[in-house]
Amino acid sequence: MKLSRILIAVVACASFLMAQEAAAPAPAPKAEKPAKAEKAPAAKKEAATVISGTVVSADASTIIVKTKKGEDTLAIDAAAKIMIGKKEGAAADLKADMNVTVTCKMVDGKKVATKITEKASAKAEKTTKKTTEASTSSTTTTTTTEPAAAPATAPAAAPAPAPAKK
Repeated sequence: MKLSRILIAVVACASFLMAQEAAAPAPAPKAEKPAKAEKAPAAKKEAATVISGTVVSADASTIIVKTKKGEDTLAIDAAAKIMIGKKEGAAADLKADMNVTVTCKMVDGKKVATKITEKASAKAEKTTKKTTEASTSSTTTTTTTEPAAAPATAPAAAPAPAPAKK
């Protein structure tokens, strides 16, 4: 009797598992991805590079920047944005010894500047800072306060006259 109950339970479980496998949908075959079209190396976009340094020389079409690693010669794009301080300028406004940050890209194996921004020189920044500190210290005012006057009190009562001597 016990054996038959166990046998029935095993058969029931086995049939349940077979039913589950039959009901489960077959995994969908993986769709093949279309092959990626290979891009020509010339059409590949290069990430912009940023160069910081000091202008050695500049003209309407090229700029030479001295960096920590050496000198970089870059062509200036005709549509390049050139900022001198907070104002937009031209390549002719770039002078030797200016501190600049140049954003460039590679075109046909050459560096081409797309944005040139002049940074204030370290000496100018220090001078400005010292001037600001000096003007701040010279305009500092000192206020002193006098102690407040004591509140008025009623006049003290006159002392009683001494008794007369007889």
